[in-house]
Amino acid sequence: MKTKFNLLLIGLTRLQHLAASLILITLGSGNSFASKLDIALLSQTQITDSAMFFNGKRVTGKHTANNPNGYDYIFGQALSPHGDCIKVYQHFVFMTWYQGGKYNRHVMLSRLNTQTGVIKTIQFPHQHTGFKGKWWLGETHNTIAVGISAKNDTIHLLYDMHRNGRVEAFANDYLRYSFSVAGAATVADKDFTLDLFVNSKAGHYKHLTFNGIDDVETTKLLTYPAFFSADNGDLFMKMRYGFSANGKMLFARYDGLQWHGYYDFNRVLASEHGSKYNWGLYGDFKYTGGKFRVAFQRRSKNKSDKFLYQNGIYYAYSDDPTGASQWKDAHGNNVDIPLAKSELIKIAEPGDWVKTQKKDQVSITHGFDFVVSAAGDEHFISQITDKEFNVVKHLHTYRKAGAKKFSTVETDFGGQLHTAGNNVFLIGLKNGRVNIAKAQGGTSQFQVVYQHKQGPKFDKGVMTVAEGKVYYYLKQETGTGDKRTLYLQVFDLTALTNEAK
Repeated sequence: MKTKFNLLLIGLTRLQHLAASLILITLGSGNSFASKLDIALLSQTQITDSAMFFNGKRVTGKHTANNPNGYDYIFGQALSPHGDCIKVYQHFVFMTWYQGGKYNRHVMLSRLNTQTGVIKTIQFPHQHTGFKGKWWLGETHNTIAVGISAKNDTIHLLYDMHRNGRVEAFANDYLRYSFSVAGAATVADKDFTLDLFVNSKAGHYKHLTFNGIDDVETTKLLTYPAFFSADNGDLFMKMRYGFSANGKMLFARYDGLQWHGYYDFNRVLASEHGSKYNWGLYGDFKYTGGKFRVAFQRRSKNKSDKFLYQNGIYYAYSDDPTGASQWKDAHGNNVDIPLAKSELIKIAEPGDWVKTQKKDQVSITHGFDFVVSAAGDEHFISQITDKEFNVVKHLHTYRKAGAKKFSTVETDFGGQLHTAGNNVFLIGLKNGRVNIAKAQGGTSQFQVVYQHKQGPKFDKGVMTVAEGKVYYYLKQETGTGDKRTLYLQVFDLTALTNEAK
């Protein structure tokens, strides 16, 4: 029998809300798993029990048949939560997901009001289009990204995009971009409806251009959408253009009135501009440590080395708040963009931490993240698999502010990074539940300050941090059929830090 576990909100003031966050009760007819108060867990909320899940067989890109007994897929099984799917803005939490099962597939946006406890969910007309237009084949590149503009409280969504311009059926459907009217992010619960979003001429709330950007050919080949915000409230959109081993990362900036861009960080066809091989990149732009930064792992066109997919850690930052100019490497040397020679900004090689030297036996595809503290301490995590010797290692690469060299050490687990004050946190899943470790900025001595030990177990999650709280959007490990259950768990980092002293 399913257990539904939630937070009672028993007051409207901040003091009452804080007190209420420590009262854990069971709703429904299941048995309570909260035997005692949990100083770290502020709330656990079930977002949906009908998130889309690919419960069929993993098939190749040449596969065309529609499996009548399951939802077949190309890459991975879970598309929710995945990618840039959670944002916190004021006292609201925005989460995206696809509705299951196989014959539904709608884009969904849920908003939790943490003051009232109300979840409102908007269903969009668009349905997951699958692998190259074959809707019956699940495609985990096609995430749903959500961004909020602090300049005018607009909501922006990008979804279901994997080089759509190469699919004939998407000739007029290559960009899936939905945006709201001003003020939509903070409306009252009763008013959070689809009517807040600007409809398109076709009536499906999808727009083929960004206001201010007319580069259609680039727009047609975009993948991995995400949003992030600058300290001044500008909203940035980032995506990859092109292919895995010949692609570039680009971004655009929304100032509350229109978009500006695209701005290319690196070049496609790098081999024609001084690089030995063409290459693509897997990583992220962030506004962290007071600057616009990028860090990634490179996927080279070199097919004869030991790396099956990515290698290295590459890192640069900009002294321009818009990211359009003034790029530098990790040592403060000027870097011209668009970049062609990735070696100019390489800071570490995770591949040196495994034994194998055989062709295609080093696999690096998961577990990469980075963050920079306000003091300038830089931290990176990565995961590497030695396929020959069946070894998986989690690595932490770091540099204290003012130091010249980076250091790399092994860690016990992966996750996502966050900094607060003089601390850096490594937050992830361990044994199916949230695990939080802490170290001083610029060091590697992570100590576990919290391990959740109750309730459902999870096998996938995406987290964000706001105002000293961890918002972890999680997929339950167990389930049947083509639907799964998603939760939001909220943890108090301040309480954990105080308890660890």
